[in-house]
Amino acid sequence: MVQPWGRRILEHLGFAAYQFKRIDSWLDPSGATSTSSYQLWQSMKAIGSGQMYGRGFNNLKVTVPVRESDMAFSTIGEAFGFIGCAAVILLYFLLIYQMIRVTFDTQNEFYAYISTGVIMMFVFHIFENIGMNIGLLPLTGIPLPFISQGGSFLLADMLSVGMILSMRYHHQSYMFSQEGEEFDR
Repeated sequence: MVQPWGRRILEHLGFAAYQFKRIDSWLDPSGATSTSSYQLWQSMKAIGSGQMYGRGFNNLKVTVPVRESDMAFSTIGEAFGFIGCAAVILLYFLLIYQMIRVTFDTQNEFYAYISTGVIMMFVFHIFENIGMNIGLLPLTGIPLPFISQGGSFLLADMLSVGMILSMRYHHQSYMFSQEGEEFDR
């Protein structure tokens, strides 16, 4: 629960009543499981019910609202368990690692700024979405890259990765080229 002195400060900053409910439901998810904490509570139940190997995609029992967009990770946790969740996180680590390698390989300051922004966008979205699904962070509606439903966000993800791939393509070093010499296309 937000303390009264903290509530007054946040109200002065412009927080609305529904935002206080989100914070309260995040701090005490078992407090109002039928109203404001329902989605978070169901998400944590779904991930926990998946256990180590999951129930399988056709045997989902927990009803999670908006499971196809904001709560996609809880569906993965219920269907494929800890192993499936770990695999998804590992794939995200590999994607981010490859993007970081491109950043260092290009040795171009402008490309480094662009790729750093793209990498941080992915890191924030992954951390926030998984964190809100497991109860670590409050519910915000941030989608999970390449998994959550949403056409415009999926398009933005693909364009971002396409920019990183373009940076790699335009700044390749070749085996038989001289030091500092690049091949013109």
